[in-house]
Amino acid sequence: MNSAPSTTADSTIADSATAKGRNTPPADPDWPGQLVVFDGECPLCRRAVHAILAHEAQPITGLVALQSRLGHHLGAHFGEDADDLDSMWLIRDGALYRDSDGLWRTAQSLKAPWSAAAGLRWLPTPLRDGVYRVVGRYRKKLATDPGMGGAVQARLLTTLTHAQCERLSLPATLADT
Repeated sequence: MNSAPSTTADSTIADSATAKGRNTPPADPDWPGQLVVFDGECPLCRRAVHAILAHEAQPITGLVALQSRLGHHLGAHFGEDADDLDSMWLIRDGALYRDSDGLWRTAQSLKAPWSAAAGLRWLPTPLRDGVYRVVGRYRKKLATDPGMGGAVQARLLTTLTHAQCERLSLPATLADT
């Protein structure tokens, strides 16, 4: 697992989260079970990844910034442009899900009542994606920036190991990129 150094403010957030017994990195060296690839410069996206980590049922989520080298490699692998920062991506079981498909699938890994958002899958895709795109258009104005606090830093990946690629059903060629 790779993480960037944190600031003093980030350390305070990390200490607070650890004291509450959540947002700690998984002990399993083969984690993550899924990756959330997000715009690391977007306040709403940062807030969303904080919420995912705070409410996931099991600590399985790895985080990758779209702007990172790994984000670009993952995008290229799936035929997506990481510089087109209009969607959070979920990578699970060798597939990339974006827009509302990624949203409801991410909700499946959360504790109740947050997991109920997985019910969005029953809405027509054009409706779900339309709302997702409208929110995405204004995402930088819709939330205050929580920063890349300790919980996010602890899960932020810059490379993948061969074991992580295997667990995510990704080709080994993406390891150590």
